Amino acid sequence: MLSSKKTTLAFALSAATALLFSACGDGVNDASSSSAGNSPTNSPAPTPDPSKNGAISLHGIVYGAADTSVPTGAGVPITMMGQMRALFDLIRKSSDFTQVVMDLGDGSPVHVLDTNTGDKFLPGKLALGLSWILIDMKTKGDPAYADYLATYQKITIAMMTQMTGSNYTYANTSWGEYYYLVALNNFQAHGMLNEVFSDAMLKTLQARLNFCDMFGADASGKTDTCPAAGTPIDVASLNTAQNYYAVSYGIAGLRQKLGWSNPTFSSTTDATVATMNARDALLYTLTKHIRNDSSGGFSDEASNTHTTYYDQARYDRYSTLLIGEVTERTLEMGNQANLTPELKSYLRNSVNLILPQLNTNGEGFNYGRSIGPYGDSAFMEVLTAAANAGVLTDQEMKVAYTYIYKSALRFSNFWYDPTLPTPSVNMWVKGRGTDSYRGKPRVMGENFSLLHQYMYVNAWWDKLGFNGKAPLSDTDMQAYLDALPHYTLTWYNQPTDTAHPYSAALITVRDGKRVINLNLSQAPDYNSYTPYYPAPSSDNLAYGTTDLGYALLIPQVTYNGKTYIPVTYYKNLNVQETNGQVVVTFDTAKFRQAAKNALYTTDLDLQVHTVMTFSKGTMTRTDTLSSGTLTGNLAVETDYTSFADFQNTTANSDGYSVNYTNSPATNYAAMGFDSCALSQFDTVNGATNPLSTTPIGQLHSNFACTTNPFALTGGATRKLSWTLKYADPA
Repeated sequence: MLSSKKTTLAFALSAATALLFSACGDGVNDASSSSAGNSPTNSPAPTPDPSKNGAISLHGIVYGAADTSVPTGAGVPITMMGQMRALFDLIRKSSDFTQVVMDLGDGSPVHVLDTNTGDKFLPGKLALGLSWILIDMKTKGDPAYADYLATYQKITIAMMTQMTGSNYTYANTSWGEYYYLVALNNFQAHGMLNEVFSDAMLKTLQARLNFCDMFGADASGKTDTCPAAGTPIDVASLNTAQNYYAVSYGIAGLRQKLGWSNPTFSSTTDATVATMNARDALLYTLTKHIRNDSSGGFSDEASNTHTTYYDQARYDRYSTLLIGEVTERTLEMGNQANLTPELKSYLRNSVNLILPQLNTNGEGFNYGRSIGPYGDSAFMEVLTAAANAGVLTDQEMKVAYTYIYKSALRFSNFWYDPTLPTPSVNMWVKGRGTDSYRGKPRVMGENFSLLHQYMYVNAWWDKLGFNGKAPLSDTDMQAYLDALPHYTLTWYNQPTDTAHPYSAALITVRDGKRVINLNLSQAPDYNSYTPYYPAPSSDNLAYGTTDLGYALLIPQVTYNGKTYIPVTYYKNLNVQETNGQVVVTFDTAKFRQAAKNALYTTDLDLQVHTVMTFSKGTMTRTDTLSSGTLTGNLAVETDYTSFADFQNTTANSDGYSVNYTNSPATNYAAMGFDSCALSQFDTVNGATNPLSTTPIGQLHSNFACTTNPFALTGGATRKLSWTLKYADPA
């Protein structure tokens, strides 16, 4: 049973909050004092065999041996540097790089470097990803360096100068500009900038790599042309999501580090902006966004397009990651003097949200959009930023490093698939699915950006003194995790925040090795999709499908021919641990129409009181529906979809329960419904069912329970519930 002692997660900031900056201003301290101290238990950590070049280490997985090959015992098919080199070779060996094809074995190979991939960051991703190889080859005096450099320069000329009419053939906006500037600064740090780029190309790059495409608009709705010198840009004119302030901040800071000038900013609401350089004005504006859009220091990712409290509150992976990215940008541009105590407190809040979710398998976010490998790497990036900003304890440093090692191991053995016709990260085939934003035509760019994340993180931990060091043993890591509270309640908006009267919070429950998240987020632009439902998310047990919705573990209502779901307007959230159980209760004031960006005028006057109970190996949800005004009949459906294979899934004779084998789920039972039906879920009419392809793999069976039409008049209520039983992860 779970302990009955109620606990909370309250990590105090370390007394030693000084930044780990080196005297030369590279943002880190080469000394290993930050990692000193005892491990979480007295059990010794595994010691790498010197003959294996630190194989049991983050560096061993990411960089490998001196020639970037896999060290003996590293446990991966190829190092990440090896993956990057293979992609470079794929491009280099093609007579026309625009015709390079990546084949994921699904019958539709992709021309990954043509102009129609939909990846407007592609030139920057290539410039940055391939720069890792060039720098490594140059440093080692590799005789093939000149050949690879020539390929790099050919790509640069084609992508950054060729025009179609008045437009560049290849778009390279926002993130692409930032990525490119990271590459330029890395080349400069290694004395290679003027060797890789001619003066004329640097002049072209200086003109193209700016943040102006994110601000203002011309007759076509957007412009990447900066105003004339001396003409300021209104800092409030950002024409994309609020988190792009961080991207523009990175661009401005890295331009400044190169000695390039930036446009200036003005503000219609805050004259302070006009007194700052662009880098600092953007950080100032970004800080205000985080401060004002949640009382917990998390970024509301819906606030750029919605203006009232009930429209806001999309909290997901990026809400937690943003402050980690801001910290990383601040360090890489040498702006650490502006990493204020306020920003570090926000970073610590993100750490406090992440720590209870850690595990020995390297798994990250399991709810919200753009997760999959990015869900894992988001934990890694936040923890790395926190390590560099001095907001982790010595023990937490070891725990963070161990998680990151496990994340790299998971990337190399789960997300990367060497058996594909073109070895690649896999987010698209073999039962996996991702957001349309990261569609398969972007596969080349996704490989580069993910590999870069691990490479830069490894470089930081090398400088922090962990080069070649072993992680904690699984025993020690699990002992640390077992000592964490059984539940953690993280408020995005505090209940006392009158500007945000609806509850927005994350509840994380730990049951042995299993991590279960219940995310309550209004998400107006995504709440019709399962990853944003107020339903539990847990690895290989309960998982949403990107960009799609169905009645996954919630009471989905049909009324007057339309479908409604309880996915916003949460109130009265309460979490208690009593008698060995974690009990979560909350009310939902209205049901929303099940459509993306549904109008609020279509809300249904239907209320539900929800009780979720978590105990050892079991979770139960009970929903009590009521309404004071509905006069017609409504019907309810709730589904549970399982990763267990359909052939070994058995519906019981009671008609309301199912048994599973070879799966973490062992039994699911529903109560209060009129009928239930078990069906195969992975295919429809011989084709893959798109609802079945989650980021981590395919769902195979569905157990759908429904009611007959009924009325809720005269104060009537209807109680519906389900119970899911599961085994502890291996």
